[in-house]
Amino acid sequence: MAQLASNEVIEAKQAAEGFTRSEQECKLAVDGVGWLALAKILSPNDTVKDLPAALVEAGAIRAAASIMARFIGDSMVQLTGIEAMSSLVGNRWAGLRAFADVGGMERVEEAMRHHGQDALIQTKGVRALGSGVQWPQDVQERARYSHRRAIELTKTAMSQHGMDAELQIAALEALAKYLDKTRCVSEIKDGGGEGLVKMMMTTHHANAKVQQWGRHVLSGVGADPNWAPKTSAGAS
Repeated sequence: MAQLASNEVIEAKQAAEGFTRSEQECKLAVDGVGWLALAKILSPNDTVKDLPAALVEAGAIRAAASIMARFIGDSMVQLTGIEAMSSLVGNRWAGLRAFADVGGMERVEEAMRHHGQDALIQTKGVRALGSGVQWPQDVQERARYSHRRAIELTKTAMSQHGMDAELQIAALEALAKYLDKTRCVSEIKDGGGEGLVKMMMTTHHANAKVQQWGRHVLSGVGADPNWAPKTSAGAS
């Protein structure tokens, strides 16, 4: 595509529209993975001038969401879909609005619900959900975004993958964002949330980021921010 563009054979609009239309030919999950992987590669690519913006205008985010909905049971489609939509949105306002309008966050939530045992999907999903709480209010409403659902999914992911440090870092950072933006103390504490945070801090007592974000969350819910996990070496 870069060579074709440099030789003025194709333009960004033409390439974006052709690529987006090709989504309709994805009849198998493996086809969907291929399309989504290519979308992820093309969306931040400046080699073809204006291509990222043209992909959004052509409806590539809607096409990505459609593939995810079509193959909800395929974990690789869901993982690649979350990554592709994130890349397509980028830091573009038009991309964020398109993502909201096609129910992109609902696709992320569904992926997390259907693939609870996939730690990577849970990690990517937790990060995506955490970004939503920082959107303007009108965009959250358009996207039917709920920080309450996001918190529940985040706590579920934490409890299902207690040994995964990267997931715990992502989850605790997300919980800190929810607290900072919405003061959702009761939602965090419901169902033993404070105990869950302390349990993860104990499990990953040597991980500085888990401890940092864990203390942030504990402080936000009114617990002792200086609480420290007891390790076997330090227990009395």
